[in-house]
Amino acid sequence: MPKLITENALSAVNQQGRLGNENPQRLYVEYPKREEISIDEAVLVGILYTDGCLSKKSKNCWRFYLGNTSFKIISTFKKCMISLFKLDDKRVRISEKIVNGKPFYKAVVDSGYCGNILISKYGTFRTLAYKSEGSADIYPSTKIPFNTTTSKTILSNFLRAAFSCDGGVNLYVAKHKDGYKHLTRNVFLACKHPQLQRDYVKLLKILGIRARLLLKDNKLRIEKREDLQKFYDRVGFIDGVQITQHSAYWQGWEKNKVLALALSSYGDNSMIYNLPQFIRIKI
Repeated sequence: MPKLITENALSAVNQQGRLGNENPQRLYVEYPKREEISIDEAVLVGILYTDGCLSKKSKNCWRFYLGNTSFKIISTFKKCMISLFKLDDKRVRISEKIVNGKPFYKAVVDSGYCGNILISKYGTFRTLAYKSEGSADIYPSTKIPFNTTTSKTILSNFLRAAFSCDGGVNLYVAKHKDGYKHLTRNVFLACKHPQLQRDYVKLLKILGIRARLLLKDNKLRIEKREDLQKFYDRVGFIDGVQITQHSAYWQGWEKNKVLALALSSYGDNSMIYNLPQFIRIKI
């Protein structure tokens, strides 16, 4: 099984990226070699680039943090942390609270050792803008640390985690003023960081999947039937991850099942038009 960097092998290949006197955010790192990363590691990195974070707790300690409405994503994070770092089960602290009538979960791990390993290998994982100049946001220097030399299995697992956290599937009926209606089907990923947007598109392209950048919406979208099929076959979502309350039609449905339904509806739109949630709104 691939091994992570040990404490004695923590390297100094990274130089902290700075903007003026701002705090360092992303570190420039070398691309990991194929044999240096496992599937669990790829999944963990995908989570940290999206819904998770890794930040300094104290001089000698890092904090891994993940907040999510999906317990499946929380449990996936826990599994990866335990598998990669051989942590005791109790080191991954999980809590739950009710937000807007729905459960919200939090997972926390405090560890200087585990944090140093990932920081040495990937740099920090901050992706949000930290300063504005006029109307322009300034983002930390960052890039996804995978490319054409990375195995497609690793790319698939990284992208599956990212899309499960910050992505989703749209399937709804659109009606025009003249009464004509059609189905909208796509898979999307929300991402504001300009470099990461391009990186995600490139990684999908390596897997043969075309995606379109929607810069005004801070999203990339997969729209064509053949690309949706390839995404379903080669990436997909983490099994069991459901669509949140932000969806008017599919709340509580598994993302993979909605995508499968979208694909099966090609050639027979009526199977979606006649679903209760769309009949109810009198499309």
